[in-house]
Amino acid sequence: MNTDIVNELLDDDAFDPKKLFNQDEYSTLLIKREGFSKSQNSSADLLEGLLKQNITRSESEIIFSKLKEVNAGKLMIDAINFAQRIDEKVLITTACWESGIDFTNDFLFFAQLSCHENFNLSLEALTVLENIEGTIDEQTLAKALTIAQSKKYALQTLNKELIKIIKDRVI
Repeated sequence: MNTDIVNELLDDDAFDPKKLFNQDEYSTLLIKREGFSKSQNSSADLLEGLLKQNITRSESEIIFSKLKEVNAGKLMIDAINFAQRIDEKVLITTACWESGIDFTNDFLFFAQLSCHENFNLSLEALTVLENIEGTIDEQTLAKALTIAQSKKYALQTLNKELIKIIKDRVI
């Protein structure tokens, strides 16, 4: 047995497990894949790829396109809910509108998300709402309006924009 390797492993200064959990350096988002098909695993890989620190714009655009091809909307919403770090939620929410996936059926989810106290997350959720082209039923719009009007937080400008987006959809 190589004693140098053993000594290095036993050296308290050689390995710092805290570095493995540095949120600034490593993504903590892990998508539960139990029961996933091959296609779903591929979509999850794409989504996790968006969280790499040095990803280029062209690499991101390829991922957005592939996410749309496989209609990964539900997976993306699950990932937003599962993500614990705000920056991960922001990146995935951005991917929702950048991918061009239809989130018409998730209007209420993004209306709620746009009421988040984090400016970037709120703004990206509003952008998803602005890009929804489908028709939203009156009951969903009424619920969204109630949510928007009941929120009392510092981002009043974004809250006013949410209310405007909702009211503009009322037929």
